[in-house]
Amino acid sequence: MIGMFRGTVRSPLSLHSEITLCAIKRVILCADGDSRDINLWSNIPFLLGAELERRGIELIRVNLQAPWLIRRLWRYSLGPRHKLRHWHTSIDFYRSRTNHWLTTRRLDRAVRRHGGPGTLLINLSISCAPSKSTIPVVLLSDWSYHHYINERLGREPDRAERGTIARETAAMARASLVVVLFPESAARLQRQIPAGRFRFLGHVINDHPLAPPPPAQPPAATLHRPWRLLFVGRPRYLEGLELLLQAVALLPADLPVQLDAIGIGAPDLASPPALQLPVHLHGYLSKADPAQRHTYYSLLNQADLVITASSGWGGFSATVEAMHRRTAVLTAPYAEFQALFGTTIPFGAYLPELTPAALAVAITTQLREPDRLAQQQQAAHTAVLEFTWEVFVDRLLAELETLTSNTWPSSIPVPAT
Repeated sequence: MIGMFRGTVRSPLSLHSEITLCAIKRVILCADGDSRDINLWSNIPFLLGAELERRGIELIRVNLQAPWLIRRLWRYSLGPRHKLRHWHTSIDFYRSRTNHWLTTRRLDRAVRRHGGPGTLLINLSISCAPSKSTIPVVLLSDWSYHHYINERLGREPDRAERGTIARETAAMARASLVVVLFPESAARLQRQIPAGRFRFLGHVINDHPLAPPPPAQPPAATLHRPWRLLFVGRPRYLEGLELLLQAVALLPADLPVQLDAIGIGAPDLASPPALQLPVHLHGYLSKADPAQRHTYYSLLNQADLVITASSGWGGFSATVEAMHRRTAVLTAPYAEFQALFGTTIPFGAYLPELTPAALAVAITTQLREPDRLAQQQQAAHTAVLEFTWEVFVDRLLAELETLTSNTWPSSIPVPAT
């Protein structure tokens, strides 16, 4: 299906420009890095680009990353000065006014060079948009910077961060459509900016094109020992792995398990796991490397339970990947996960407490009933069957078809900070 734009829309990018909508023939795909690199941002730029090309849409890739010399100068000159004025700020080069100015210029140049009838610009960030455009502009990201500071850092933005938030909000106001990868984040932005157009189009499985298929049967349907537990997460989720290590040490002796941790290696831990614990720390596994990709998917295909027990946030995309490969789930009750799958799940359980004892009880309960575990593993696979890039792009193009001249106001307010 190729999306069709009908009619003419007054552009929110400039009150004096008009966007002519017609069949999408070309997409300008912009990312902070090389979108051909599958390791960039959870594989999303690579896989989205691959789906667009599969449909016969011409793809123009634009790398928005600033030159290394400018990034280095900011890091060792402007950055430290900025920290002196705002010592606890989370502003880095990516969030800086300098990078915003450079990125806006690159987006404007992309519109001038490649814009025209049948062209759509997608920026894989909500932090920046062209200053003006005669083609539709879609911003795609996970959550806002304001939400990150409030929810992940647990505080209010400082003065410098409020400036970045204002620039980000203005970028969202200038976009034809803002696609948010999590349902609660999309709803929150819509409440903060009622006149905006924010959409959650479903989640996606970030499988490599050369990935092996999921196992034909749930792993628990075949008697095997030890039971395979899986953790996937970056070092920022170390809290969840450390909790899991403590829980494994509390499991009954007659319940043999093996814990495989992807994304965290021994150097990331304050102290190595006890030698008697059945733990394998695989560190980061790149899908771009054939050997590492084989290891990654072998671990997912063999896993009985994927466990996410960090208090603030866990490896959402990796959990969905594991579900696709018939792995049951034990997870903290994250709001985004519940918004997507419900407050009760047929493919596992939510953890009532994030303590080693409670987690050990939850693991034991799951593994003591292999028949029920096999049913949960199959339910996990079924729950994410529609999480494909084909479905996602279908929904994106269908959403763009609904643009009308009544969609956009002349201005969108900045949310209060």
